[in-house]
Amino acid sequence: MSLASRPALLLSTVSLAAGLLAAPGAAYAADTTISLTQQQMAAELKKVAGTSTAAAENGWKATLSGTGDIAISTSYVVDPAHGRALEESRYGKGPVDTRVSVAGKGTYYSILDATSRSVVKMMGRPAVRYVFTAQPSLNLTTYLEDAPTPAAMLTEDIPAGTKTTHDNGWTDYAFNNGGERLTVQVADTGILSQVQISLTDFTVKVTYAYEPQRVSLPSPAITMDSVTFDRGRAYLDMSRSVAAVANDGAADARQAAKGRTVTVSSVRKHVRRQATTFNAGARVKMVKVADVRGGVRVSATNPWTAKTVDYTVKASGRKVTVRG
Repeated sequence: MSLASRPALLLSTVSLAAGLLAAPGAAYAADTTISLTQQQMAAELKKVAGTSTAAAENGWKATLSGTGDIAISTSYVVDPAHGRALEESRYGKGPVDTRVSVAGKGTYYSILDATSRSVVKMMGRPAVRYVFTAQPSLNLTTYLEDAPTPAAMLTEDIPAGTKTTHDNGWTDYAFNNGGERLTVQVADTGILSQVQISLTDFTVKVTYAYEPQRVSLPSPAITMDSVTFDRGRAYLDMSRSVAAVANDGAADARQAAKGRTVTVSSVRKHVRRQATTFNAGARVKMVKVADVRGGVRVSATNPWTAKTVDYTVKASGRKVTVRG
């Protein structure tokens, strides 16, 4: 049961949490410990997985935590009744990164970076905090395959280990795999309560709760669809993009001439090719090219700020001039 085979959410969090210190475990007055073979361990944990999956049918929550050189906290909330899942993560003193996924609809992503904040501000919607990406094919079951579901934590690469029964009816299963030490804590009801993964210099705990959950959606006032957002992001860099199309097209025309006279038709062809490539990559028809005497005019107008940027690219003997 290596970290490489753990669910993606747990793996990414552990990777970012190097330096965590192990937290002390619970102590019990009376323990009974026996050894289990790989087959016995797998069979017992499979049973726990089944009981836990049934308990999670109406909703569940996984909370991952750790402290050390960097504090981490991640919660995963699943709301089957509404086909929704919420993931919130925070590293150190940074902001909370949020993702809300909705079956048959798509996913809301929080925007935290400075560039994204500049985009929505430029677009006149500074209150926007989420970008929604439509995905009608999104299936909650498939989406949760990368989540730390109880079943995923209990059925992947299970080796031999020990079973400790406590006098309060709870059970701990423990086993080693490489440099990892995993302890699985099972409640007296037979459901998974906690998984602890201890490495040489840090420990991460994932705690589970089983009950109906309610995942709310971001309001329309603070949400923007991804198509509109991507369009705005392209226009944020409009000046640089128009300049790049003009200069790259000019360079292509010079190279194609191979030291001979650069033709007007070559300039027009290569600049248009650069504009087409850029617009396709940005998925926005932002850069426009129009013929002028001796070459082309490359331009773009920001629909939110009304600012226009334009360059002329013209053949000039063996050279190509670019003016903006």
